[in-house]
Amino acid sequence: MPVEQQSRPRSSCPDSVPGQLVRQNRWVHETRAIPPIIPDTLCVTHPLPTTHSKSHSIPPYLHHRLFTITMAAETAASRTYTLNNGVKVPAVGFGTFANEGAKGETYNAVAKALEVGYRHLDCAWFYGNEDEVGDALRDFLAKTPSVKREDIFICTKVWNHLHAPEDVEWSIKDSLANLRVDYIDLFLVHWPVAAEKNADHTVKIGPDGKYVINKALTENPEPTWRAMERLVDARLARSIGVSNWTIAGLEQLLQFARIKPVVNQIEIHPFFPNTELVDFCFKHDIMPTAYSPLGSQNQVPTTGETVRGDPTLNAVAKRSGHNLGQVLLAWGLQRGYIVLPKSSTPSRIEGNFQIPTLSQEDFEAVQAVARTHRTRFVNMKDTFGYDVWPEDS
Repeated sequence: MPVEQQSRPRSSCPDSVPGQLVRQNRWVHETRAIPPIIPDTLCVTHPLPTTHSKSHSIPPYLHHRLFTITMAAETAASRTYTLNNGVKVPAVGFGTFANEGAKGETYNAVAKALEVGYRHLDCAWFYGNEDEVGDALRDFLAKTPSVKREDIFICTKVWNHLHAPEDVEWSIKDSLANLRVDYIDLFLVHWPVAAEKNADHTVKIGPDGKYVINKALTENPEPTWRAMERLVDARLARSIGVSNWTIAGLEQLLQFARIKPVVNQIEIHPFFPNTELVDFCFKHDIMPTAYSPLGSQNQVPTTGETVRGDPTLNAVAKRSGHNLGQVLLAWGLQRGYIVLPKSSTPSRIEGNFQIPTLSQEDFEAVQAVARTHRTRFVNMKDTFGYDVWPEDS
């Protein structure tokens, strides 16, 4: 998930495509839409050279790869994806970023999320609140003996100034200590930007107030990735991946990776569908994960539009009987990737886990909004002094 502040000190260590569905080990010789309801395990195979109707389609992101979705019921709790290393991940994660200074907010939010049924926690070293996540997890497991540590999928991330191989290891061990766990299910490189660090493991800031960039590791992330791979070998991390990486960056990484990234966590919502990158990830068997899936309260600079004020999106919510957040999360799941809602409000934490399945009409309505918008709300170029997406300028 994104963050908007600078360093924080640490105190401790569907177009129409041909396709075929496999269900319950039987071939179904027809093309059908993935939504609205898939009651049990379904595999979408690579497209077959058969005639198909334009009125029924499989979203193009799904035909790139063998893609297994488990949906035993119509609740978010039942939906899982299988990553390229065979590890299963809940399709809905809970974002743990909290505003700076909001002590206790993370504990309360994570405790509520676990109580509601979330089993995927999205964390980061930089958020500075992994100790609260760890406390909430410890307390929940202590009072809920039916749930074990292995039932909770935990993701965390290494920050920019810890890309040197020895610092990558330091970062995961510090996160493990704060989270009070023995391993991480998914460890990500938070940004494709390496920075210099101070002796106390904070980010080195230059005279201009921006990060001091480590040019060598930014241009060649292979030493960082080799350190990530060693964490898997040492069983400190079950899976490794990236966040905020571009197509060019992924192409470079795939050329030398011994262990392929399982995930690319990126901004995705109807005002920024990120379709080209999403398609690239699916094609290369990398699971896209949507941070900010509910969009942003910020306005589109050129038009003043907001996601929550969009008339089409609100019309879908009204006629479907669900709130806007639920509609946006459902759209993300039906495109086939992980979504990471975040809230500190108990009612919203509950609501964001009650994700419906959109009708084809409603899914297409959200798709229509996505086709006409391309506004990235998260860009930390002014903090980093480095622009990951210069083409947006």
